[in-house]
Amino acid sequence: MFADLRRAVDDVILKHQVTLDELLAAIDWLQQVAEAGELPSASILFYKTVLKGTAGAPYAHPEKDGASHWEMEGPAHRPGAPVRQSPAVLPMRPDEPGEPLIVSGTVRTTTGSPLPGAALEIWQIDANNVYSGMDTSDFAPLNIPNDATGIPPGNLRARIIADSDGHYEFRTVMPGLETFGIPAESPLATLTQALRLEGTRPRHIHSIVTAEGCLPLTTQIYFDGDPLVESTIEGTVPAEAVKTTTRHEDHHARGLDQPYRTLTYDFVLRPV
Repeated sequence: MFADLRRAVDDVILKHQVTLDELLAAIDWLQQVAEAGELPSASILFYKTVLKGTAGAPYAHPEKDGASHWEMEGPAHRPGAPVRQSPAVLPMRPDEPGEPLIVSGTVRTTTGSPLPGAALEIWQIDANNVYSGMDTSDFAPLNIPNDATGIPPGNLRARIIADSDGHYEFRTVMPGLETFGIPAESPLATLTQALRLEGTRPRHIHSIVTAEGCLPLTTQIYFDGDPLVESTIEGTVPAEAVKTTTRHEDHHARGLDQPYRTLTYDFVLRPV
């Protein structure tokens, strides 16, 4: 593996004609990162790529058969979410902040067969940028601020069961923003600013989708029009993961007290 890494670095050095001064500047930056105790945090630059080759291997190369793309689970997942039959409303507070969002679609196989009774475990950050049932220590080694005091532990977390046609629907709210917890004045912040990478993740909803006879899929839904999908620290967001929302004014028909958005997302699972 080191030999391959050495050749890859050599190729980059030759391609970009890196000078000795530039190499020494890079080494100096690494030294600053180490002295600042930021080496563990710097792993976010490559963390997703490492997981793609391990946990995400069953869903590698989705372009071959139209399978949904894989995404890392992340530290905000909590098992034991309450079960809800579709159509469902995620557990939320009576005065839950945020714009209402209704997500619907079908769970099917790569051959096109619907998957009746498929289970979608859903979790997300709230509109005030807080995950329920967690605090900052749960994100170590990253220092991501998260104070869930006063928020029910299962808020915006549920296991949705699709109907007999593999169709699902759930209502939630548009998610807030999740930061990486990088200090504003730090070596890692210097690099991300130079690369024009934002210190926050794109808005997203997490899901783990399971169905009998299929490989479990861990993925995330992203939103069209969010500029952060083009500049995330952890790597490129696949275009097929970015979905368009439609705003509706007829909120009374849905029993809501304000306009809402809808989004369609079909999950495509690979048979075992």
